[in-house]
Amino acid sequence: MSNKVLLGTMCAVLALPVRSFSAGREPDPGQLTQAAGSAFQSGNFALAGELCTAAIRDLEAAGVTDHRLASSLLNLGRVREVQGRCGEASDLFLRAIRILEAAPQPDPFQRSDAWGALAKAYNCQHQYSKAELALRRALEIEQSAPAPRSDQLVELLAGQGGVYEAEGKFAEAEAAFLRAQSLLNQDPRVDSNRAALLLNNLGALRRLMGRYVESEAAFLQGLSLAEAAATWDLGLEVGLLYNLAALDVERKQFREAANHFAKAVRLLDNTTSLPPRTIGDLLRNYAACLRKVGDRRQATTLDTRAAALLNSQPDGNGRLIVDVTELSSK
Repeated sequence: MSNKVLLGTMCAVLALPVRSFSAGREPDPGQLTQAAGSAFQSGNFALAGELCTAAIRDLEAAGVTDHRLASSLLNLGRVREVQGRCGEASDLFLRAIRILEAAPQPDPFQRSDAWGALAKAYNCQHQYSKAELALRRALEIEQSAPAPRSDQLVELLAGQGGVYEAEGKFAEAEAAFLRAQSLLNQDPRVDSNRAALLLNNLGALRRLMGRYVESEAAFLQGLSLAEAAATWDLGLEVGLLYNLAALDVERKQFREAANHFAKAVRLLDNTTSLPPRTIGDLLRNYAACLRKVGDRRQATTLDTRAAALLNSQPDGNGRLIVDVTELSSK
């Protein structure tokens, strides 16, 4: 799965300040959507959700039932997913899909994106069979489009491989990852972050298969790509470091694992896109690793931070990186 949740068109460059809403007439749904994008990018997910909800309310009040309403539903669904409210997210995505599928001339790319978003929400809830079906539908739509997007195909195949892995279908997972890698080799214009995400998932799969040398090589290659990407995706870099630490723990290399965890935690101060549960899991597992090397004081501090984050979240919140291992039980 994609490691960073984006708001589609809401992630464009936005200039409208939310404070302008306090004066003059009430803003239209387009303005609300723009402001929601700004709030999302700044990490104010509660405000982003309120603004998306207001945009949907205004569209429905005006009798709008076309792609504009579908886009607003998708945007709110992505906000809810980041907040860990994945059941609500899947309901919103389904509403958007029904609108898009009923359109006289449906946009294949918007439909593919919507089905892919639904798959992420199902994966977040560990409903892997539903996620598998949603990804299959997204791939069918994307492949039948007049000009399929290579980067979207790569992301969908990476997600499909992650779902297969969660289901224990390792051969099918590796086939999906290798198919995605083949597409990358054919189209070097694909964003480096997508290539890094694919390598992350491939590395995690090979770790589960006991192929540790291949796993580490994939993680390190992915980390190199993520660091060199034109747009630096800190969430992805955190995930790769997290998975490198998981591999180190499995090989009983606890000091190396602690180093990778430490690098990941230092990056947390520079990104607001990671869900609280993902951060809580990272801190908790880092604490478990530190206890292995005898640093109990720092481990206790990290456990306290992790508990505050994890206790504030609803059950069923999905991880950004689908293949991260629970380390606290090691």
